[in-house]
Amino acid sequence: MGCGATKSNTPKVEGKIPTGVDSQILQIFDYEAKRTEEIKGDKEFIKKVLAAQKKAYASGDKSDLEKFKNDEKERKIISNAIALETLWKKFDIDGNEKIDHEELLELLKVYLQTAVYWLKKTIVEQAVNRLRAELAESGSNMTDSQRDHVITVLNKHATNVLQEWSGSKGSPETVGKMFQTMDENNDGVIEKKEFLKHFMDSLENDVCCSSKSRVIAKNVAKASKREITWIFKSNAV
Repeated sequence: MGCGATKSNTPKVEGKIPTGVDSQILQIFDYEAKRTEEIKGDKEFIKKVLAAQKKAYASGDKSDLEKFKNDEKERKIISNAIALETLWKKFDIDGNEKIDHEELLELLKVYLQTAVYWLKKTIVEQAVNRLRAELAESGSNMTDSQRDHVITVLNKHATNVLQEWSGSKGSPETVGKMFQTMDENNDGVIEKKEFLKHFMDSLENDVCCSSKSRVIAKNVAKASKREITWIFKSNAV
């Protein structure tokens, strides 16, 4: 479901939005995270998907699995219709009802900047909450000083991991892949109907799939582990 599927109990982004971060893209992230939570809690839906996957593996019949994928694709288009419409108007910079490579690259850069902001905030908040819960289970508490030090460590490593990821994606090569996904008639530009129909798929396939966002979160946790362990063993904090 894209970057917004990192984890599912993500709080809605509130407060002042930093310069360069797009509110409509944040809205997409928030909605997709909420959708992930809904799916995880829908046991009947999960059961049907697993049955479709088993059928595809056993017999080669992928019809049920494809139906689930198509339904989810349609759901994304409908659920994010207002955000997608707003993004189209904003990034069709010359107003010619088409988006070219340069305009799509500009949109990609804003998307990645917004993703870095959203993912960083989400990863740090969830890691702190998870650590607090683990300490509570063992009969311990996290002091305010420990929390502040943990947040500093997580922010540092999240910034490094996310900058490396976003730097690898914000390129003309990625735009080329997105064009292959969206440009149905191969005329070298993205028409509005193509954008509305395929932009969410392009984000998932070409920029940040759900599994990749989870890998990013795990990499941040791994990079932070030693320093966080030291915080709770040291008497200095």
